Amino acid sequence: MIYILGAGNMARETFNIYKDLNKIEEIAGFIEENRKKSKIYGKDVIDASIIEALPKDSLFIGAMGSPKRKRWVREIEQKGFGFDTVIHPSVIKGDFVKIREGSIICPAVVLTCDTEVGRHSIINANTSISHDCVIGNFVTIGPGVSIGGNVTIHDECWIGIGVTIINKVSIGRGSYIGAGAVVTQDIPEDVLAVGVPAKPLRKLSKSDWEELI
Repeated sequence: MIYILGAGNMARETFNIYKDLNKIEEIAGFIEENRKKSKIYGKDVIDASIIEALPKDSLFIGAMGSPKRKRWVREIEQKGFGFDTVIHPSVIKGDFVKIREGSIICPAVVLTCDTEVGRHSIINANTSISHDCVIGNFVTIGPGVSIGGNVTIHDECWIGIGVTIINKVSIGRGSYIGAGAVVTQDIPEDVLAVGVPAKPLRKLSKSDWEELI
C-alpha cells in the first residue's frame, strides 16, 4: 500500500495523479504530523505516529512542497521504508530520461531527452524541460516553468511559477527563484533570486523559507 505524506494542496494533487493512473485502490491514506483533517477524498488522514507500526513493504510519496519534505523523507528512509515514484499519464518523456525514486511528475510536463530528475523532486503541471538537463534531489519546480537545454538545478532548489531558464545555466544548491523570473546567468547557492533578468537579492535564511513557501 502507498501512503501520501502530507495533507495539503500537493497531497491532493498527487492523489489525483494516482486516480488518473487507476491506482486509487493502492492508496492507504494520507499521513500528517499534527493531524487536523480526518479525511481527504474519502481516504483517511492518519497521524504520523502510525509509521513505526506499518508493514515494511509499505511505500510512501512525499507530497509536500516545503523543505519539510527532505527531513521527513530521510527519517522514513532510516526506518527502512521505500518510496514510490509517480508520473502522470499525460507526461511526455523522451529517450534516456531518468526519474529517480520518490519524485512526482504532474500533468502535461514535457521532458524531451537525455535528462535526469533526482530523488524526491516535484515537477508541477505544464512545465517543459529540454535536453541534457540535470535536476537534483528535493527540487520543487512550479507550474508553467520553461527550462532550456543543458541546465543544471542543484539539490533543494525551489523554482517559482512561470520561471524561464535559458540554456546552459546552473542554479546553486538551495536557491529560490521567484515567480516569473528569467534566469540568464548562473545563480549561486542559498540565495533568493528575482527579476528579469534574475539577480540574487539576498542570502536565504530558515525564516525566509518559512515565509516564501
